[in-house]
Amino acid sequence: MTDHFDSLSWENRTVIVPGEGVLWSEATGPVDGLPVLLIMGAMNPGLVWPPGFVRALVEGGCRVLRYDHRDTGRSFVSDPARPPYTLDAFTSDGLRVLDAWGLGRVAVVGWSMGGYIAQQLARGAPQRVSHLVLLGSTADHRPYMAGVMGRPAPDADLPGPAPGFVERLWALSAQAGKSSPEDSAVLGWEIFHGGSWPFPHDRVRTQMRQALANGHRPEVALRHAQAVGLSPPRTAWLPDLRVPTLVLHGAHDPCLPLPHGEALAHLIPGAKLEVLDMGHILPEALEDVAARSVLQFICPDKAG
Repeated sequence: MTDHFDSLSWENRTVIVPGEGVLWSEATGPVDGLPVLLIMGAMNPGLVWPPGFVRALVEGGCRVLRYDHRDTGRSFVSDPARPPYTLDAFTSDGLRVLDAWGLGRVAVVGWSMGGYIAQQLARGAPQRVSHLVLLGSTADHRPYMAGVMGRPAPDADLPGPAPGFVERLWALSAQAGKSSPEDSAVLGWEIFHGGSWPFPHDRVRTQMRQALANGHRPEVALRHAQAVGLSPPRTAWLPDLRVPTLVLHGAHDPCLPLPHGEALAHLIPGAKLEVLDMGHILPEALEDVAARSVLQFICPDKAG
């Protein structure tokens, strides 16, 4: 199928999570291309990946996979009567997606919480991860979680959210129900924006409209925050990773400030850090720039 906000043709495939439901997954690009698994951040379905970023990867010869996490988009809604899940459940879901598409070893690109999952994949199944790309992510989510929950900062070396960020989130939450779900989603994304490039308003609105039309329920996706909060940081074991890693981080990230990206690059042996003029989301002007960085990293002989 082709979503109306991009020109790529997507093939979908069912991914069964035993005893729970079905994950929605889809792929685009040449079947014999270098496989790249995109893992989205918290509370958003896979189609939120910037179309220009995905298109550039496809034009660079990649077979790109994306999927909707549990409790997002077209994937199953978890049973609230069951015990809450953690990041381990997301990690197992990612492996199920690879198995469903018959893929053994792939480059994994994780955005924000998707980066937490990607780190765990690289640790638990290093034979499945050829390259690791961490976009706007962190080794320790606790300072962010404490900040947005209004709790005391944990004993960690990394900073919490930037000044004013939490207040804007709380103000938006206080307005819940006074705006349409689409408007609220766009306003929420705008809080995560930063840097000198314009906020990609039209792209975000179109993606949010499509996600809601596909059945995405933001109130259900809030379970992702609980899953992150119940999971430990990754700082203790990241120095043991032996997967080639690229860290892409926004110089103006308001929720995971730049020291989070710097710490990832420091903790993971041999990791490379590239700092972009952005906040926590890719502006349209940097979609191609970020994709070229990924291509140069995972297949330098093909990158232009």
